[in-house]
Amino acid sequence: MDGNLQELREVYNDRKLVPFIGAGLSAPFKVPTWGDLIREITDKYAHGKIEKLLKDTVEWHLDSTDYWGAIDAIMKYANLVDQDIQKMIVKIIKQTKEHVEDASLHNYSDLARMNFKLYLTTNYENILHEQIKCDELPILLKNIQFSSQEIFDEKRICHLHGYTADSGSIVMSRSSYENLYRNEKYGELLKAVTSSKHILFMGFSFDDKFVSDLIKDYKRYLNGTHYILLANPTKERMKELREQYGLITIPYETKGSSHVIEIRKILMQLSSEHVQNKIGSPNGSDGTSKVSGSSVVLGAGLSDFRHDLTSNLFYKKLKLENINESMIELSSIFYVASEKYIRALKQAGMSLEVIEAILFEVFVKYKELYIKTYESFGDSKQLLKVVHDSLAEYDFGRYAVLFEDNRSNESENKGLIHLLAEDETMDVWWGEERFNEQPDN
Repeated sequence: MDGNLQELREVYNDRKLVPFIGAGLSAPFKVPTWGDLIREITDKYAHGKIEKLLKDTVEWHLDSTDYWGAIDAIMKYANLVDQDIQKMIVKIIKQTKEHVEDASLHNYSDLARMNFKLYLTTNYENILHEQIKCDELPILLKNIQFSSQEIFDEKRICHLHGYTADSGSIVMSRSSYENLYRNEKYGELLKAVTSSKHILFMGFSFDDKFVSDLIKDYKRYLNGTHYILLANPTKERMKELREQYGLITIPYETKGSSHVIEIRKILMQLSSEHVQNKIGSPNGSDGTSKVSGSSVVLGAGLSDFRHDLTSNLFYKKLKLENINESMIELSSIFYVASEKYIRALKQAGMSLEVIEAILFEVFVKYKELYIKTYESFGDSKQLLKVVHDSLAEYDFGRYAVLFEDNRSNESENKGLIHLLAEDETMDVWWGEERFNEQPDN
């Protein structure tokens, strides 16, 4: 593990880490960026004689990510005040934001499983609160009336630049931003948080001038060591962040992957000791699962396929529905491959709870396909085929980082359903037929 990441994990395990959430983490929910918000506001007010002038001016500012300049132009040429901009922002976010059912598509679900007490965010929308399910309602940092130490007593979210529940609280214009940071109480609260905790910036991009200016302004409050997750940074950028902003960069690469997946890997490495101990998995000396890293488990070999499986329950269930011999033979190969794989994972120290969670997902997929395929067409062979096809590219989802080099191959994936069929307690069948008596395994 990288030294900075190891250090960050120790800070997390000491409960001294506070995530600072930026707009990037809300991207899967289609929350508009600052640029998107400004363009939509411009389109609403750019009419008549000022249309071309306003649009050209705004785009000129946006080309250099000068959001304040763009907002100032809109307010000047369209004769708007802060309240007009604030109400438009709330309206646009509410109209644009989408619900994301699949927790694997965003990182808020990963944060919800971690052991944080305080979350800071400059985001306006309430997705963080919806996903984290904090003990207390979100609060504006500037409105806190209790002592700074009490901030950490309950799990809570502090919005620094306002939220959609109160349009008047939203900080977007240059004047509202400057007024906020001139507030002595606001500065004292920031100092109190950052002096006793380490900040982890997430969902920020330093290609964005607004963000870089924001972090630069925060530098006066950032005593001690603080961190930022950053995609594909150059060595020069990492050096700049350390020297000019006092931030240690935890880099990740998105080539062939995504921001969500790579951030998830980092978060799971931070919490691996906490999570693995909680679910009872044996850990290595560094707190990670023994099955991780270079400890590659072995799959099935040729000798494993020489055993007679005709007395196995999964085999008899296939015969019960008169599935042809070639399909049964292939299913037997998948079963052997999967059984050897799961056995090797257990021997390597993988948590039984993790393995059972994966098998549960396989069972749910089987049930879904049973209803869609067999109950619709009554074809056992077709059901077997679609289940195999569906499992071929099985995605470990949020558990993927626990496997690293030990992800299952296609044959092992397809065999997972036959492992479940082998279990007498599991209701896995390939049609409506049942045995008169429960056969021996």
